[in-house]
Amino acid sequence: MAHPGPTALERRAASLAALASRPAVSESPATDSAPGRPDGAARTLPPARLAAVGKALLRLQRGLTGTRELVGAPYMRDPALLEAYLLYYWPVSYTQAARALELSKAGPRRRVLDLGSGPGPVAAAFSDSGAREITLVDASPEALSLARRILENPPEGLAPSGPPRVETLAADLEGLAPGRLPPGPYDAIAFGHSLNELWKGRPDRVARRAAFIEALRSLIAPDGLVLVVEPALLATSRDAIALRDALAAAGWSVVAPCPAPIPCPALAAGPSHTCHDAAPWTVPPTVAALAREAGLGRDELKAAWFALSPDRVPPAAPEGFRRVVSEPMLNKAGRIRYLLCDTRGRVALSAKSGDPAAKASGFFALERYDLVRVTGAEARESGEGVTAGTIIEKAEA
Repeated sequence: MAHPGPTALERRAASLAALASRPAVSESPATDSAPGRPDGAARTLPPARLAAVGKALLRLQRGLTGTRELVGAPYMRDPALLEAYLLYYWPVSYTQAARALELSKAGPRRRVLDLGSGPGPVAAAFSDSGAREITLVDASPEALSLARRILENPPEGLAPSGPPRVETLAADLEGLAPGRLPPGPYDAIAFGHSLNELWKGRPDRVARRAAFIEALRSLIAPDGLVLVVEPALLATSRDAIALRDALAAAGWSVVAPCPAPIPCPALAAGPSHTCHDAAPWTVPPTVAALAREAGLGRDELKAAWFALSPDRVPPAAPEGFRRVVSEPMLNKAGRIRYLLCDTRGRVALSAKSGDPAAKASGFFALERYDLVRVTGAEARESGEGVTAGTIIEKAEA
């Protein structure tokens, strides 16, 4: 499966520190090193600043994905937390959005509305895929100011037609009436890690989020797209799935990643089940250095996301293809299995560990969210099994 181009990510990541509120990162060449520091840290942040940003990052991470006391709070008005977000979470969110756009086969979206934009990582992913007009809405004027600077000063080579035209609106999404927004139509409306912060803790939070998106329907162009990207935590991903199901039941088309518009089988499987994307990625040096400093893992890019359209549009998945929705799992019988999702729901596809036929078919090389067509598998009590006649075909990215 193709992943977001590292060149765009590297250029974006390298330009972020220069726009942060504190001194710029070291411009030392990649071969420079400092005693006691990994090379990645040496060529990104000086040790004292790395320690300070790492401390702020840990506070931000705990507040957003641990205790979650920062969810719904104006944390981006704190300069230290805003800087930690910019240097660590911005490249992560940018790459998550770029991957979602790629897998959705969305194509260029000229006019984009980014709700809960923060300093603009999702907007930048749209910009780098061809957006020319971007409206950003966020409760933090500081984050909006930074987003404008980022979008209006793209790294060399990322905006051959010039930077997009940017509008900003400082507003709390929970109290935002659609009439306050610049009029549509928008080719895409995006929510990057923002919906999970709305109506936090309320039993009707999913219904309120669905009603909020429904109220935006008139602002979306024909064949327009709503992209929702959320954290891959159990609670936030299950809320995202429930929101996707509610909107699908209201007539919205499921574009991606789901290959069929059925209610998500993960949600019905029980409170410990969910579905999220996970993919390896090329981690920018500053992100890797900060992850080490704060003791965080960042080798995989994880997110719960979906793309919908208010109009009837075909899904991104070609007919007959299924989405891989799990990591490889080893059972007690020594078989490796994946869960695949299609119109029937989740179906297990398995093979004996090390089986030559399975290896030849590409079974052991499957990755989460691959789109595959499987022919010639044998029926098993627990799903389907790979045999010598099984063919596994991956969809072209």
